[in-house]
Amino acid sequence: MCANDPTMTPLHHDQPSELWGVTGLAMGYSKWMTLPRGNKRGRLPSATLDGLGNDLLLRCATYIGADGLAQLGRTSARFGISQAGQQRSLANEAARQQFLQSATDEERSRLPKYGDESDVGLLRALEQLRKPLCFDKLVGNGFRPQEHPASVTCTDDLGWSTAVSGHVMRGGRHCVEFEVKNDEQTLIHLGVIRPVSLTDGIDVVADWKGNVNPVRVSSSCKPVISEKLRSQSTTRWGESSVHCCNYSCYGGRCFWADWDVEDQIFEWQGQEASDGSGTIGLLLDLDEGTLSVFKNRRHLGVMKEGLGGEYCWFVTVGSPCSISISSGRAPN
Repeated sequence: MCANDPTMTPLHHDQPSELWGVTGLAMGYSKWMTLPRGNKRGRLPSATLDGLGNDLLLRCATYIGADGLAQLGRTSARFGISQAGQQRSLANEAARQQFLQSATDEERSRLPKYGDESDVGLLRALEQLRKPLCFDKLVGNGFRPQEHPASVTCTDDLGWSTAVSGHVMRGGRHCVEFEVKNDEQTLIHLGVIRPVSLTDGIDVVADWKGNVNPVRVSSSCKPVISEKLRSQSTTRWGESSVHCCNYSCYGGRCFWADWDVEDQIFEWQGQEASDGSGTIGLLLDLDEGTLSVFKNRRHLGVMKEGLGGEYCWFVTVGSPCSISISSGRAPN
């Protein structure tokens, strides 16, 4: 096992000593099966998995992460196919046991299992949940190259640019903090958006016209983009029509859109602008369907109700600034 291999979970310190060799063999076997045909010569593990019992294999597999289990399931019928009398494959059963043993109550509330989701998929979602937040997708001409994945810097005011976190929120309570740095009142929107691609079949120049602002999209304004975004809808979005919702630092108003009718802009109780540098926190409560705002860790109030389904964090900026993203602690 390579210590720097991101697809494998390090062996637990309390793993029984008799399992170390077999666990390494299971990992090595999954790696060997994915090598090009010409590279397999002389690399076959010194033992095979065929002679090992399911119970021992399952114990070994519970020390492998989601990517490793998925790899085993794809390359080994022994792990990937449910055998007679088994409800799950060995790979999925190992993932189920890992999730049950390691997930906290809070993590389980954030990860309700979808009916069509495998146990390996749910374990992968748990692993993603535990990673630090970052901006995975940057769209627009205003951003300079990222120096750190959790930060973005807008260098000009020639148009709107948007950065989206790849972490998908599906249930429970999620809190984020955006650290904003700028010298003056800035055009900044902070909020949640459906897990969509802003560029799949959408041209930044021809369609967005240099202004990538997903909350300002409707069938009458940017109809091509409206159709492309709504076509990405899945059952996991639920019944809520709030597909994009944000807090505007300039004035503190709420903007939201369903990508069909004109975007909605309204004032809310507790509304307060955020001038200059500071911290803006957002609490997405998918149990209650609300999005709340905190300014420098002071609760301003519930900004929007009626949210539901899957969302990601995002920022849209229209003038020079720097913004970093990090997980916050949801208040009781």
